Amino acid sequence: MSRQELERRQQHVLQSLLRGQVPDGFDPWSAELTTRVLRTKRRSEAVAAVPGLREVDDLVDRFDAWAGRHERRGCAHDDVVDFLVADDGPLPEPLASIRAVERVYRCRTTWARDRRPQQRPWVVGLGGRVWHLGPRTVR
Repeated sequence: MSRQELERRQQHVLQSLLRGQVPDGFDPWSAELTTRVLRTKRRSEAVAAVPGLREVDDLVDRFDAWAGRHERRGCAHDDVVDFLVADDGPLPEPLASIRAVERVYRCRTTWARDRRPQQRPWVVGLGGRVWHLGPRTVR
């Protein structure tokens, strides 16, 4: 088996385990245990990167469900932002504002309210450009 074939096989096994599927040749009990360990590790890295995630209700269920459907694209911070954008559940501030602003940047909505301190309160996206409008808020 070449190095490239081995790498493809490892990626396939990893993605199957993260989705909660049993790869060919794996024991179902061991695969389920490995899936839980991998999701816990990914979630722990996200919480270490953004401690505010500890305040999210049902984080374990919400993050694990999301992680089972989405590959990791970059670092733990990227993972957190991708999770926030995809998740529709309630979030505490400043996570709710980060989600709203990022959805404007990803063209999922045309405007958002940013409630974070020292930020302009309105974010508007038009024609591929994004503007932050209004006076900077102070709290």
